[in-house]
Amino acid sequence: MYMPLFLVLTCSVAFSASAAQINTLSATECQAMTKVGVMAADAPVPCQRLKKVTFNYRDFAGKAHSNGQVVVMDAVAPYVGNIFDALYQQGFPIHKAVPIEVYGGDDTRSMTANNTSAFNYRPVAGTGSLSLHAYGAAIDLNPLQNPFVTFSGNGNVKFSPVQGTRYANRATYRYGKPDSRGMAEAVIDIFARNGFQYWGGFWDSPIDYQHFQLTKDMALTMSKMTPAQATSFFKRYVAWYDSCSKMYPTAYSHYKFNDYTEYLKNKLSVKSLHQAYSANPQRVMAAINQQPVRSAICVKR
Repeated sequence: MYMPLFLVLTCSVAFSASAAQINTLSATECQAMTKVGVMAADAPVPCQRLKKVTFNYRDFAGKAHSNGQVVVMDAVAPYVGNIFDALYQQGFPIHKAVPIEVYGGDDTRSMTANNTSAFNYRPVAGTGSLSLHAYGAAIDLNPLQNPFVTFSGNGNVKFSPVQGTRYANRATYRYGKPDSRGMAEAVIDIFARNGFQYWGGFWDSPIDYQHFQLTKDMALTMSKMTPAQATSFFKRYVAWYDSCSKMYPTAYSHYKFNDYTEYLKNKLSVKSLHQAYSANPQRVMAAINQQPVRSAICVKR
């Protein structure tokens, strides 16, 4: 049967609006990650606890792609799928998204390629402390449009990647200038409502516009949990934000929120949730399994 050419072309880019796929990493993929240092035997989240999220996205020319991929912790994977589905539906452009082993685990190379990425067993830049990326609990979005900015003691400013200097001005609309697209400010709420409630663009020094994450305490706690426990915990975490944001819309629109871990620490009278879990996992899980009582603790004072 003859099909008009224009219809064939239309079908070739008509991806489903909600088509993110979540898959377990194969042994071959885990070996490839280990070979280039993206994974290691002493990583806090082993390869068996990671998931590959494959999603649709549109590039800056408006072309649709069905092969975007990030690797994240198992419990957060469905919500990461939701994030990228929402970005696709919104028409938010992404330059590319391939696992960072394509760049040998080199974050600088990945940023220079304007690659959106997630899991990478590495320290925070310039420190010996593990990054949230090492837990599969952080996502870097469009590094060119959302550079990592550091400040030296003598007042010098460094943008990574260097080409990101053209996005030093964070205004989307400027008189006489092309509209800026792909900047993280446009999608903070999408990330927050799916559990990635902390954005590096709110930091003072450094400023990490590309970076969305969980807290370190939460990532440590989830890494110690079983997959089922971590999934239950993260589900409660996302539901807490959703409910509290409806109760206190003004505060949440200004990002003045206490997340679910703050509620649990208050309930359990502890300062560290991951330490509390290590000491008594049954007590922490019992608190998580109880229906939370939302109150003014939703709001950061």
